[in-house]
Amino acid sequence: MKRICRSLAVFICLVVASLAQAAQGVTSESITLLQTADLSGTRAPLVKELNVGWQAYLAHVNAQGGVHGRKVILRSEDDGYVVEKTRQIVMERIRHDDIFAVVSTIGTSNAAATLPLLKAANVPLIAPFSGAEELRRNGGRNVFHIRASYAQEVEKMVEHVLTLGLRRVAVFYDDDAFGQDVLKAAEGALAARSLKLVAQGRVSRGSAEVTEAVQQISRAAPQVVICGSFGKSLVAFVGQMKSTGTAPSFYALSFFPAGPSIAQLGPDARGISVTQVMPRTDSVGSALVREFQALLNKHAPGTKTTPISLEGYVTAKVTVEGLRRAGPNPTRERFVVALESLRDFDLGSLRLTYGPHNRSGLRFVDISVVGETGRLLH
Repeated sequence: MKRICRSLAVFICLVVASLAQAAQGVTSESITLLQTADLSGTRAPLVKELNVGWQAYLAHVNAQGGVHGRKVILRSEDDGYVVEKTRQIVMERIRHDDIFAVVSTIGTSNAAATLPLLKAANVPLIAPFSGAEELRRNGGRNVFHIRASYAQEVEKMVEHVLTLGLRRVAVFYDDDAFGQDVLKAAEGALAARSLKLVAQGRVSRGSAEVTEAVQQISRAAPQVVICGSFGKSLVAFVGQMKSTGTAPSFYALSFFPAGPSIAQLGPDARGISVTQVMPRTDSVGSALVREFQALLNKHAPGTKTTPISLEGYVTAKVTVEGLRRAGPNPTRERFVVALESLRDFDLGSLRLTYGPHNRSGLRFVDISVVGETGRLLH
């Protein structure tokens, strides 16, 4: 711990000494944004999906001359979902002063590890792909969120199950920042209605050993299980729960459709309810969705539209609008002030708001259900 503190102190001194000469990732021809994410591991399909939307919008903007004559570049570097590697990548890029902002990081713990570095260098972080309260509580002035929080997703779930007359709710969660956030949110949403969880079960981060959690939860015979889990642990849990003969309704958060989980579950995926933090991608009544579909068809023909790729598109659109408002001589400070000016900003049938004391962005949450073919039904 002392070694980490010393290295951080040295890093901060180097950053402060170089700020007067900072290029901040801006040249006469381009503005470079950094994404550090899992490009090679279990979250790689999610990142690929997210970046389809990012690249479609940037291709559109750059084809029209960019922002004030500069192309906007998304530079993605592989951290393998390893927290220390995320931290090292961000530290290295800030030392070289060749990035303007960090965007669309993957993983709550990964993003949290970068916050002291970003704060010291006054580098903005846009749309960490997480709804964690930790990032919202500790992010400070330079962190801007796009998606609704995990607490807002879970609140929507609890509201929904209670309207169906269901009261016996359990939680299965990964024992990490994400899963613990979901657990706390479920406990809070139920307590506000004078209810308690009937059971909870957890699995170690990165593990698919869910036998104990299945036993704990199945014994309580819940009507609903809220799943604060992702990937192989969630797949294993749902499969084993169904083999016990227990038949609760499963509710998963918005990450669930990304990656191979639905395909791996096969018939067991049918009927799982999923929160969504973006509008339906088949909603022809949405100007945002129509625009998204048109640009995806133009710049990535044949690519399937998904809520995750739409989220990447929205993030790119908000980031570019901030760059436009920052003017022809952008600095990070001007960019932050520009984003703060987005009040009731119309993305196209979807409105986003920031302010001096508001970094939440969107509050949109909806619920869909996995159908027979694995498609999300609304």
